[in-house]
Amino acid sequence: MSATADILLVDDDILVQVMVEDIVTQLGHRFHAAGDGETAREAIGRNGFDLVILDRRLPDTDGLLLAPLLQQDRKIPFIVFSSLDAPTDQVLGLGMGASDYVCKPVEPAVLRARIQARLTARRTPEEQTTFRLGDALRLDAVSRRLWIADRIEVLSPAESRLLICLLRNIGKPRDRMQISMATCGREWVYGDRTIDVLISRLRRRLKGSEVRITTVHGLGYVLTLDN
Repeated sequence: MSATADILLVDDDILVQVMVEDIVTQLGHRFHAAGDGETAREAIGRNGFDLVILDRRLPDTDGLLLAPLLQQDRKIPFIVFSSLDAPTDQVLGLGMGASDYVCKPVEPAVLRARIQARLTARRTPEEQTTFRLGDALRLDAVSRRLWIADRIEVLSPAESRLLICLLRNIGKPRDRMQISMATCGREWVYGDRTIDVLISRLRRRLKGSEVRITTVHGLGYVLTLDN
């Protein structure tokens, strides 16, 4: 990705468009906007975006229905930016491949930090693309395919980053702050349930195997193998 990124906002709220345009241009990137799902589909098919920011409540569709299109070919990262703030909504968004889920209303400085974190993560190359835990687990970081318990799971981007964080620190518990920085590119703040949601989802992915995410009270989480 070039130093200057193309960022698409899919949201019909003019005030949101103005706020996000200010943030994007202040960061030195190019801003694009679409007010509905159909316009967004046309724009995505026509242009190569480096990041897409999606509202859920569009005039013609749920913004999450654009997720399959964004994950084709280039796998464009996207942030859900929505007033739908229930844990089930956040789980759905992350499960459909969102890199982040930001609830409205939000301070511009917070949204700016989330956008910058996503772009930084996309610019940073990961040298290692395959991870193993003995014969119990294998992860392809590029395709996000996880071979576990004689089956293949396709992880969301956030689930994949979480598993890589734990695999790189076998025997070393990671706390919420460390996991949040590695997985979401931002500091963890009290009350943020994103890490809990991701831990829960990844534990379900590991069911039926000898691999466990173990809670070490007061220290965080660590990958372990059943004896």
